[in-house]
Amino acid sequence: MTISDKEPGAFDTTRRQMIRWFGTASVMAGGLALLEGCNDDVVGSENVKTPTPTASASATATPTPPPSYTATDNDRLNFMLQLHYLYGSYLVRGLTGGTLPAASTTGSGTAGGVSGGRAVTFTDNMTRATVGEVANAVLGRIGYLRRTLGGAVTAQPALNIAGGDKGPFDMIARVPSDTPPASFFDPYSSQEDFLLGAVALSAVTMTASVDQSYQVSAGMLGAAGAFAAGVGASDGVIRNALYQRALLQARSLPATQILFERSWRMAEARNRLDGPRNLDAGIGWFAGDTDFGSVIQLRDGGNWVALRRTPEEALGILYASGSSVASGGFYPNGLNGLIKTSGINIV
Repeated sequence: MTISDKEPGAFDTTRRQMIRWFGTASVMAGGLALLEGCNDDVVGSENVKTPTPTASASATATPTPPPSYTATDNDRLNFMLQLHYLYGSYLVRGLTGGTLPAASTTGSGTAGGVSGGRAVTFTDNMTRATVGEVANAVLGRIGYLRRTLGGAVTAQPALNIAGGDKGPFDMIARVPSDTPPASFFDPYSSQEDFLLGAVALSAVTMTASVDQSYQVSAGMLGAAGAFAAGVGASDGVIRNALYQRALLQARSLPATQILFERSWRMAEARNRLDGPRNLDAGIGWFAGDTDFGSVIQLRDGGNWVALRRTPEEALGILYASGSSVASGGFYPNGLNGLIKTSGINIV
């Protein structure tokens, strides 16, 4: 049974969200929308007030930000760099089995290596080429951030990108209500699973970068907006790569094997770890025997602006914790730099 075959009430809030956004059979084109100057209802230590919970089942907990901080532009750029270290390391590991160039990981703070992961067997040349292009873009942005920061650059921290039981990817792949699986999520087991992992990390990196582009000083707004647009473009590319693989699947497969279904379940897990807004999304869905829909762009609201996550929301996912913590998940020793603590986001 696929996402499109389920009864309306059977597929939790993610399905209701999908229907609210797109109706029953709309098809969307990808691309990053223009950044518009509104705060929406983003929750974080430097943004608007925490929303008041209502009787709705989708807002059973109020995200509580960690102690407030005053961040400079360099602090924000370093936060984006710390996230790019993770995403870049994952892509390089899957493509070559290696790591980022040593010269691209130095800086202040506690430097660390990368544990877990392995090279992926790509059976489709176009998929491999797409992942390679996105990896080159991420590496290019790492270089850009490092050059911009100069002597203020932070080092790559210790990273855990392991798959399987108790690995961070499995920790963000399922919601707590899911029945424990017979096998655990290993993004290195196939090119399709690797794309699922890439979509997850890209979603967090993109949405956090967009949020930080709103927060920088006036003199940095243009550069930060251009940077966020580049991250958004890469996010659309990697989501589209997974979407193309999903379209090739037989609709008769069990739901646990359908990439559309799996992408929505992973999006729901991210939604549980980043607070009550419930805006992340899978890549699309089958509809009936022949129709389908796509969600190539992660967007927030009817204005088609890019979805945003505060650092506190993003780190809730990357630390795989709904509590306010400063390490865990993909960052066993935390991030280097000022911005490093997640919020109390779990719902």
